[in-house]
Amino acid sequence: MQNRQVTINPMASSETSTPKTSHRIEAAGFAAAHALFSRLSLESGTNLAASGARVIGMASPLRKRADRNLALAMPEINAQDRAIILKGMFDHLARNAIEYIHLREIGDTADRIAVQGEAHLRQAKTAGKGAILVSAHLGNWEAVRLACERLDWKPALIYRAFNNPFIDAECRRLMSVIDAPILQKGKRGTLALLRHVKNGGAAMILTDQRFTGAPEIPFFGHPAKTALAAAEIAQKYNAPLIPVRGIRRDQSSMFDVTFDAPLEVTPGEEGAVAAMTEINRLLEQWIRQNPRQYFWLHNRWGKFR
Repeated sequence: MQNRQVTINPMASSETSTPKTSHRIEAAGFAAAHALFSRLSLESGTNLAASGARVIGMASPLRKRADRNLALAMPEINAQDRAIILKGMFDHLARNAIEYIHLREIGDTADRIAVQGEAHLRQAKTAGKGAILVSAHLGNWEAVRLACERLDWKPALIYRAFNNPFIDAECRRLMSVIDAPILQKGKRGTLALLRHVKNGGAAMILTDQRFTGAPEIPFFGHPAKTALAAAEIAQKYNAPLIPVRGIRRDQSSMFDVTFDAPLEVTPGEEGAVAAMTEINRLLEQWIRQNPRQYFWLHNRWGKFR
């Protein structure tokens, strides 16, 4: 592989802003919601949040954006069925949010996470060359990290910092229940992630967001700017590139986590593009199987075609 700069951008670019009055107000609301849902059981809290999100989400401007994305990706679905999918999406996202409060309970309850394909993760760990776990904003990606913890190989995670520093600090605390590196997007986070993989660690990257300047790779039949970072890191360290997803069972806080066999990554930029093309194909397949569990709010394709 040629020496090229590896750029990681699993989430859209943004800088953490200096605390403002608006940040303090938002943080107060966040703290109040956290206090309320912390007092409720996992089931009660997720059901309450989901019931509100279905109503508020479908009445919000966010619905229009998500509906346009869904119509672009799956034009064969009529408006009535898209509405059913989007109501399910808002339900699912609310459950995901509340589940952050209960990550330890979910991880420690054996029957909440069923794992398939664990041999692929164990083989990668034994090989000692690290691993890149690729997934999307589909299902519950924290369920994947909990499954990895259960298999004794917790992956580092790189994420985009929240604009509100108070909320960012609290979310980092919640994510840190899983004792693995939580790295902010940027130069320092990128270098830390590379060192982690070089030293034989696993890293999880969500690859389904638009990355300005990246090559356009088909996603649901439309060109989508797709970062090559996951494949490039696999090339750089000869680490396996393992597709993985954590799918919710119905409307419960129970998940099926599946590790697929590592993808072949051949040398050079063409090899990285080929690997990410296959990843986009897999993500599309998984999303079609579980459209209510996908985050349809991303600006994945840029301008609508």
